[in-house]
Amino acid sequence: MEPVEYKPARRSWSREILVGAAAGVASNLVWELLAAAARLLV
Repeated sequence: MEPVEYKPARRSWSREILVGAAAGVASNLVWELLAAAARLLV
């Protein structure tokens, strides 16, 4: 019973890290796009 309980916790932990990394990359892309657009406008 313990391994079954432990597996989902580990999976959600790794998934949380992946989601966090993906969110960081996505926000970085959005920020670079905004900076490029601002550069074009200015």
